[in-house]
Amino acid sequence: MHFINRMKMNNYIKRSCFVVMAALSLSVGLSACSKSSDPVVKPDPVEENPMQPVDDLVYQFMRTSGVPGATLAVAHNGKLVYAHAYGFADSEQGERMEVKTRSRISSISKTITSIAIMKLMEEGKISLDDKIFGDDGILGNDFGDIRPYRPHILELTVKHCLSHHVGGWGNNSNDPTSLRNDLDAASLLSYIIDNVPLSSAPGSSYAYSNVGFMALGRVIERITGLSYEEYVKQNILAPVGITDMEIGGNTLEERKENEARYHDANAYTRNFSRRDANGGWIATASDLVRLFVHIDGRNNPDDILSSATLQTMTTPPFAYPNYALGIYTRGSEWYHGGSYMGSRSHWIRNGSGFVAAIMVNGNATGLGPLLENVLKASVTWPEEDLF
Repeated sequence: MHFINRMKMNNYIKRSCFVVMAALSLSVGLSACSKSSDPVVKPDPVEENPMQPVDDLVYQFMRTSGVPGATLAVAHNGKLVYAHAYGFADSEQGERMEVKTRSRISSISKTITSIAIMKLMEEGKISLDDKIFGDDGILGNDFGDIRPYRPHILELTVKHCLSHHVGGWGNNSNDPTSLRNDLDAASLLSYIIDNVPLSSAPGSSYAYSNVGFMALGRVIERITGLSYEEYVKQNILAPVGITDMEIGGNTLEERKENEARYHDANAYTRNFSRRDANGGWIATASDLVRLFVHIDGRNNPDDILSSATLQTMTTPPFAYPNYALGIYTRGSEWYHGGSYMGSRSHWIRNGSGFVAAIMVNGNATGLGPLLENVLKASVTWPEEDLF
């Protein structure tokens, strides 16, 4: 009998030890999941999630692309119907991504710059055919030191810059805006004019160019008397209720409040802030959608540009069929992407009443197809307006 009791006691102790060890293992496992070693682990579901197909698409993309975090915003018929954050804003510190987290939007800034130019055009302060440099140009002779100007400089118009028909200064081989890290935007523009010749006449061919939009930022400053950033904030963003978009900083120490960290060793090595008009804004996905529902051609809510102006903005002015004025077009779709070291972004407006934006704080390709798949997901979009 005593022997049997001792056996029962030993078995009880063994079972107790096993339970304790299992609990400890589970605790360690959960702790490990909360660290950056698995930055895209999904949270445990608390209740049924009707938007799970959308979330699954984003999480799968994050896994295959190796990006730490993402933010998504979707509007339908002018209402913000979904805004969600995924993964980590800073995987090294375990800082979770939030809906309010801002990220670099890079070349989506070109759409914003185009909106500003369109606004000035509606006000009669600028024409798309206005020359930019020289005696008859908006900027006069204030940029560059070589006189006479190099070939084709005096031919350059606002329309050429908005449509990437500059005649050179393209991004494909060696983007001139990556030169001279020590110079601000205005000084760099002068340096490019003097040292990087245009290869052909403006309007003759398409070549995606950051330089053209850098020049447009200076055009906006000359016409308005404000900095590019201040003009856009006061006249484009504030009227639609956006208050926390701004030009981003250069270094990790200059990271703005509620801004994601970019997980690329080169993300903080260049002069990012001088990209202003061609790629310098930071924003939330929700604020991008808030802005773009006001230029979607549906007037619900009211557009900030007239239908005639939007027609001009979304019609390619030259032979190249896919790029209009600061915006890509494909049938009823309008869209633009953004890419910089450690960050990617994309927005889209389609023919079914949707406007959406997504951003990630890592290097990835395929955000456009991902966003299209999100909008085609088998879900019932909520009716509540989150704006």
